[in-house]
Amino acid sequence: MSEQNLRELRRGIRAVDSELVRLVGKRLGLVRKVGMLKQELKMQIVDRPTERAVIENFVTSAIEVGIDQGFARRIANLLIEASVEAQRSMQPKDPTRSQIEKVAIIGAGGMGSWFARFFKTRGNSVIISDRDRRKARLLASRIHVRWASNNVEAVRGSDIVVLATPANVTSNIINQILPAIAENALLVDICAVKSAVIPALRLAEKRGVQVASIHPMFGPRASSLREKNIIVVRTGGRPRGSNRVKHLLEGAHLLAADPQVHDRQTAITLALPHFLNLTFAMTMSGRSLAEIRKFAGRTFDLQMLLAQTMGNEPQTTADILTLNKEFRAILRDLQRNTRLLAETVNNRDRARLIAYHQRIREHLSSDPKFALSEAAFERACEASSTERSR
Repeated sequence: MSEQNLRELRRGIRAVDSELVRLVGKRLGLVRKVGMLKQELKMQIVDRPTERAVIENFVTSAIEVGIDQGFARRIANLLIEASVEAQRSMQPKDPTRSQIEKVAIIGAGGMGSWFARFFKTRGNSVIISDRDRRKARLLASRIHVRWASNNVEAVRGSDIVVLATPANVTSNIINQILPAIAENALLVDICAVKSAVIPALRLAEKRGVQVASIHPMFGPRASSLREKNIIVVRTGGRPRGSNRVKHLLEGAHLLAADPQVHDRQTAITLALPHFLNLTFAMTMSGRSLAEIRKFAGRTFDLQMLLAQTMGNEPQTTADILTLNKEFRAILRDLQRNTRLLAETVNNRDRARLIAYHQRIREHLSSDPKFALSEAAFERACEASSTERSR
């Protein structure tokens, strides 16, 4: 193939790209008309059955032309997210509020950055503070919002205060800023361990502040709230704050839970994976990763990916492992099972290992997502391989 042929093909691709952009624009125009009708009919913006139908249509069309189904789903989800945002931007302002709500974000880390962007796209006035002033200033400059030199300055006059801070300091921060928080303002924490912060939130509520405790089960790279899981933890007081935050989180899947239930379940879903990945990473220490990569397969690549991404927030990992008292029982189980497996391996008891594996697989098959696990593994491997090749 000559260079002339290559240039012609690339021109063809650019023409197709231009047509795709034009069609997306046309689709958003239709979406806005649907949004106007929804307003007239007093319908909710988020329509789950319609969204599922859109995704199914994309998958069906993808199969017909030989496009990967996972890729088709990702395109459909991106278009749905854009549609929801377009219709949400058309919503009339609440006439009961005479001015734009001011939101203070305490903490300029990954999730603090996410919530700062989230509230800015909603049209709120956002101000950021962090004990690292340079970090707060850089984030504020990057997303074009204000920053404050300290937490008290940030929350003074704010309608909503979001605490995106490590769980081990969040209670102290609540006590620090409480005198400056306006009565009936909404105070929200997003800590991963709730037993550490609930008492301070209850104290704030007694002072007239509306409180809500949430745990977003997604990371700072999430593009939107759509289809994301968020746990709304009961604080034991009045539900005003929780009801208000539920309205703010429209589009997400919300699960209500008591603090102890939250910590007990996340001891398994968060603390255990963090501990295992930290153990894996420590075992890799002192070994040449470049040499190991030459022999790596897909399982190793995915395990490395998990270990590397979970290492981005060391303070969060430390809080999850040390502050969640419910994890101690899980850790005891893990240590017992590790000793049991180690003894079996050292004794070269192949039959027992196979028996363990069969019993474990039988239990895992009770998971509703078990039937999808192999396909999900293949997609994850493919995505990981694509990212590394870039």
